[in-house]
Amino acid sequence: MIEAMHHQIFEVVERSLEHAPSQRTNDFAELFGSAAADTQPNPIKQLPGSQPDPGLPNPAQPNPIKQLPGSQTDPGQPNVAAWLTSYYAQQQKANPAWGSAGPTASTSFQPAAGAGESTLDMGLYGPDAIYSQALANQIGNSFASMTGADPASCTAQLPGIPNQQNQAAFDSSLAYTNAQRLESGQPIDTAAYWSDPGSLTINGHTYTSKQLGYAGPGQSSGPEPIYISESNQIAGTKTFSVPGYTGTVTGVQAGRFYTLQQLEQAGLPSGQADAQFEPGSWSQKQAG
Repeated sequence: MIEAMHHQIFEVVERSLEHAPSQRTNDFAELFGSAAADTQPNPIKQLPGSQPDPGLPNPAQPNPIKQLPGSQTDPGQPNVAAWLTSYYAQQQKANPAWGSAGPTASTSFQPAAGAGESTLDMGLYGPDAIYSQALANQIGNSFASMTGADPASCTAQLPGIPNQQNQAAFDSSLAYTNAQRLESGQPIDTAAYWSDPGSLTINGHTYTSKQLGYAGPGQSSGPEPIYISESNQIAGTKTFSVPGYTGTVTGVQAGRFYTLQQLEQAGLPSGQADAQFEPGSWSQKQAG
């Protein structure tokens, strides 16, 4: 059962590692209390999109862009429990056996008493990091329950909401990454933004925030595209395996992102459960 949990769920958690936090509060009661909980700028090791995605134009080359102001709305508070319920409903619809293969929406996503900060340390992060850590904690709590392991060693604190400066930095970086992908004909990174990044002009072409993947505060715009690398190529052939799925594809290029639909058109057997998740359930703060 542990192996099944790892196969079906951990790859979901991996989706948001590039947006994982570098700092977290140690007090769970403070996690979602204030957008200013993280009042100091996070040290940046690598911003999402600061390095070119494989197969994308190098941003170090002359590439004038113009960032237009977006509506920086208050992101409100993440409704983690409601999102998990929605997530498992999607998974069970795609795969009826999901419920018996691992945690469910009722599995605790809270870190155990004494749990430390996550080992993920990747700089600025977006809303997806909150949900990915919640899923990781569910895996940890289930594992501890079945094996008798210490749950404190299997779970970690959830990231809080960063300050507005870091929110804006993350949103701007994600928008630029997606503009690069659109320029090169690849599907965008569908990770959630903190707020509207506004329009962005690159190489004389202006992309709206909707084209850049903005679907509302804290809302993913869809399943994450799948990256096909050279390591996925089957030696001596022009065929590639697809990470997280059963089957092979042809007619694709290494070093590029593809949607699941595109890969099915390239030969991947259809009907497989979508291993991607789409964060949502973001509660806006009430006026006053």
